[in-house]
Amino acid sequence: METALHYDPKQKHLSFLLKEGVTADPDINLRFRGRLNTDTGDFDYHATAQKFFSSGSVIKESLTQPFRLGVGLGVSSSNGDEPFVAATATKKISLLEGEHTQLTAKARLELDPRSGKMVRGARVAVSRRFLDFTAHQDLQLAAGLDLDWPKAAKTAVGGGSSSSKLNADVYLSLRENNWGVHYRRGQWSLTYDL
Repeated sequence: METALHYDPKQKHLSFLLKEGVTADPDINLRFRGRLNTDTGDFDYHATAQKFFSSGSVIKESLTQPFRLGVGLGVSSSNGDEPFVAATATKKISLLEGEHTQLTAKARLELDPRSGKMVRGARVAVSRRFLDFTAHQDLQLAAGLDLDWPKAAKTAVGGGSSSSKLNADVYLSLRENNWGVHYRRGQWSLTYDL
């Protein structure tokens, strides 16, 4: 299990992050993310079990990966512990010469079939690894956009949907072996991998 300390300077509190991914079969993936707020004691989590369909074989060491589509079920504390249907799509491409620069595109959709509540989001990012930046330090720099669009609201006249606006937020991340500085959704944060 991956663990990290996360400090949010805006809210001025420390959180303990947990992350685990288990591949039960080459195409079945179980994922869990949790956050324990050390100030309030609140525990937020998000877990999914998905079956993946791929346009080619996945080679772990390669930065270029085939298009992958995952469908399955999930549960989240932000959804009142109600199960939801989850779908994800991912494509990774190696850029430039070598295996150090990567373009990643991800999209996700979560739908609560009971309430109709829908969460949609995507990220497009370019990342660059600098191996042996110093004698004992590797660096990774990533920059991109987080995209989301709320579900269109029903209009009173005719029952149709009004248009929903696409929200785009800049995403930046600088990671050293254990330390990370991140900018996401207008907020800075620090992480330290344990």
